[in-house]
Amino acid sequence: MKNILFIFRNLISFAQSTDTISELNYFGNNPGNLKMFIHNTDVTDSSLKPLVVVLHGCSQTANGVAELTGWNKIADNNNLIILYPQQKFINNQSLCFNWFKNKDISKGRGESQSIYNAICYIEENYKIDKSKIFITGLSAGAAMAVVMMSVHPETFNSGAVFAGVAYKIASNPIKALNVMYGKKTISEINLAKKVVSQNIGYRSEYPKMIIYQGLEDNIVKPKNSDLILLQWATISKIDTVCDNIVNCYNGVKNITRLEYKKNNDLKIIYYKISGLGHKLLIKPGSNFNEGGKKWIFSEDIGFHSTYQTAIDFGLIK
Repeated sequence: MKNILFIFRNLISFAQSTDTISELNYFGNNPGNLKMFIHNTDVTDSSLKPLVVVLHGCSQTANGVAELTGWNKIADNNNLIILYPQQKFINNQSLCFNWFKNKDISKGRGESQSIYNAICYIEENYKIDKSKIFITGLSAGAAMAVVMMSVHPETFNSGAVFAGVAYKIASNPIKALNVMYGKKTISEINLAKKVVSQNIGYRSEYPKMIIYQGLEDNIVKPKNSDLILLQWATISKIDTVCDNIVNCYNGVKNITRLEYKKNNDLKIIYYKISGLGHKLLIKPGSNFNEGGKKWIFSEDIGFHSTYQTAIDFGLIK
């Protein structure tokens, strides 16, 4: 693992991007000591816009994940604002969000509170449709996206996680590695209570959860996505028997889509991708439904997962 993180750190040069993002030098209280960047092309448009929070993985930056995922292109085509939180080396030498530290993932504390404060700042200073706030992330960013939906469920409409882990499933770096390698058993944890305990008195629905998992992922084992499914199904008061399954989704033989509903409303979507490791699915090109950048953490099998996420979020015009 140390060798992997060393490689990650030395690939940081990928972070340079031509995509237009601007740093928010001030966004309120910043207990997690994070940076924040925003993509908002049409500042003259007075209509209410959806907001998408995009969280990078280890070794990445805001610019890097913007280029890797292609979210800025989708934002420009569909009148969105994108918020890119960014980790600092002083907090984590591998630039991972600290999804395993209680001081950063409990309600009102650390990195999760910094991200929440940035969202509140954007709500107050930009034209935001508060019913259309979404979050997504890759790897450690996916884990932090689960954190955000767990501690502020009232804020988010939906979230999409790519190779993530369940909320509060680890409390230190060693336990985090064991979780990533699939060594945590369901009998050892009460997943739902970890979320519910953060939201005493909350009676509304939890955000829709979209899960992506490469079945050959050796960095974040597929078992982790099964635990996210279990955690989210339990707090959403549904079972883990899928209501609909689509093989060869969107004509791609590697992708199976499983749907879990509550009163005919989709609550969880789970994409299982055979043959895929710890990578994001992209489809580089200039068409409206294409995007992303080929790199060590991406793979082109003719499916742009960012565009599909925007569809599942209900953001495509």
